[in-house]
Amino acid sequence: MGRKEWVRWWIVVLIGCCLVQPAIAGESKAKPGRQPLGPDLALRLDRADRCPVCAMTVIKYAKFAAAIQIVDGTTYYFCATGCMIKSWLHPEIYLGCENKDLARPVVQEYLTGRPMDARDVVWVAGSDVIGPMGPFLTPLAEANVETFMKRHGGRRTFRLAEMDDALWEAITRKPAKPVP
Repeated sequence: MGRKEWVRWWIVVLIGCCLVQPAIAGESKAKPGRQPLGPDLALRLDRADRCPVCAMTVIKYAKFAAAIQIVDGTTYYFCATGCMIKSWLHPEIYLGCENKDLARPVVQEYLTGRPMDARDVVWVAGSDVIGPMGPFLTPLAEANVETFMKRHGGRRTFRLAEMDDALWEAITRKPAKPVP
C-alpha cells in the first residue's frame, strides 16, 4: 500500500471511530431536528438535520425519511426507516434517552407518502425497494400491502411491536446495536 492509500485508509478509520465511538461508549451526540413534527405528523425536514444513527443528511432522502418524537416534543429525523427502527429499539444508544421517553415513531407510507404512526403500519422486508442505506424496510397502510407485494415482492411482513434484536438480525443480517 502506497503512502496516499495508507493516509486515506487512516482518515476513513478515524472518521468511522468518531461516528461510532459515542454509540459504543453508551453516549449519544444525537442532535434533534431543527423543527418538531407538524400537527398532522408531517416531517418538517431542514438542511441541517442529520440522522442520529449514520449521520447522513436527512433532507437528501426525504422520500425515505422517518422520525421519532420524544415525550417533551423533541423530534429526531432519520435518513430511512432502518435507522429509525434501530433507534426505537435502542434509544439509550442512538438518542441518549430511555424507552419511556419515546412518544411517537413516524414514517411515510410508501405508496401514498402520508405520514403515519410507525406502530400502525405493516412493514415489508425483502422487497426490491432500495433506500439510502440499502434494502428498505417499507412501511405500508394495511390496505396497500397486497398491491405493494405484487409490484415489489417481499420476504416478510411484521409490525413494529414484533421488532426486537433477534428479528432485526434475522431480517437485516446485521446487529441492532454497535458491536463494541
